[in-house]
Amino acid sequence: MPLSEVDNELTRDMSKWKAVSSRVLLNNMHHVAKKIGKNLEEILGVCFGVMYDGWSHGCMHYVAVYGVFVENGEVRVQLLAVSPLEEGSQDADAHIKLFDGVLDVYNKKLDMVAFIVGDNCATNQSVATKLGVPLVGCASHRFNLAVNRFLADSEPLLTQVNTLMSKLSQANNFAQLAEATSLHPIKRNITRWSSNFEMLQRYERIRPQIKTVEAVEELIPTGASYRKLLELLQHMKKFESVTKKPQGDGIDLADVRLLFDSVIADYPCMCEQLKPTAKIVHSPVFEAAVVKAINGCALSSAEKAAVKRFEEPKRGTKRKERAEDYATQILRAGPSKRSKTGGRSDGTIYSSLLKQLPPTSNACERLFSQCKRVLTPQRTSMLPANFELIMFLRANRNMWGVTTLADVGSN
Repeated sequence: MPLSEVDNELTRDMSKWKAVSSRVLLNNMHHVAKKIGKNLEEILGVCFGVMYDGWSHGCMHYVAVYGVFVENGEVRVQLLAVSPLEEGSQDADAHIKLFDGVLDVYNKKLDMVAFIVGDNCATNQSVATKLGVPLVGCASHRFNLAVNRFLADSEPLLTQVNTLMSKLSQANNFAQLAEATSLHPIKRNITRWSSNFEMLQRYERIRPQIKTVEAVEELIPTGASYRKLLELLQHMKKFESVTKKPQGDGIDLADVRLLFDSVIADYPCMCEQLKPTAKIVHSPVFEAAVVKAINGCALSSAEKAAVKRFEEPKRGTKRKERAEDYATQILRAGPSKRSKTGGRSDGTIYSSLLKQLPPTSNACERLFSQCKRVLTPQRTSMLPANFELIMFLRANRNMWGVTTLADVGSN
């Protein structure tokens, strides 16, 4: 509903809440947003990361900018802005100018940004290069490219199934199929490999019912083609699990590296996109250093230089250390439990921010899904500032509550 809905007499009659005008509502929203902004200014600190992605709606191109920082030893990802990019160029300079403006709202400077998280596209790589910071390429985007490479050899079969699904979506064929099943045919989206997976899954489920539609009988894969599709579907089920895992909580770059290495071992054709030194990786030394720091391995000189900004001073001990017994000395001299190579850390302590870097920029994708539900055709006249305000409050819902609203009322 638009904000002006609170001015509707019928809406007021249906609500038990005290009536409030749209002007007062908007003022209250701005007040809450300012309090959140002040809080973010304090907890962002002087060393943080930026996660971002773009989304086009009509003639507008919005960029979601998140702040990635540590609070009480835990990494937090909070929305800083959903701002429209200026008309014209969408190159690296335009993005950097946008970041500068967003950070200025929080009294932060570009030189406080320690890393950026985003897709592995050329624009993002150029942004990272010009800012002089590492780019943590989105693992989901990278894996999507690798799977598309794997599926390239099966494109004729996928095209055949997609053609079949398109025919089944036609009115007469759809009506005939609906008599046999309530499940609808699914067509793929060429930009997302997961849509191929959904299409094949649906085809497998409704294949017996599809045979009742005479008009598409010749398009149904049979014999060797059908067996290849079933085999391909099993591979795609594995890929689906790998796609979802990095999006979960508690997954770090070391976990992603382990997943990618295992996939490469089973599917060598995906090596070019998933190997640590792939051309698509902007900062291979930095990512290797993060993985080693998480696993407790010794870093090379170049890797130490790449993460030097994240070093923390060693904590002094308040009491004299106890002498180690024979067994303890043996265990301490052995390989690190977390290390995959048997290397030993040199004792350098790194920030929690480094070890808990988000491996994907899927937070932006989830935000854009919510944006689509807000910017409906009925809201095309909404001002970009009001749209950003609504999304800012929704995305940062964990930073305000009843007490914040009560404070607004008292003021």
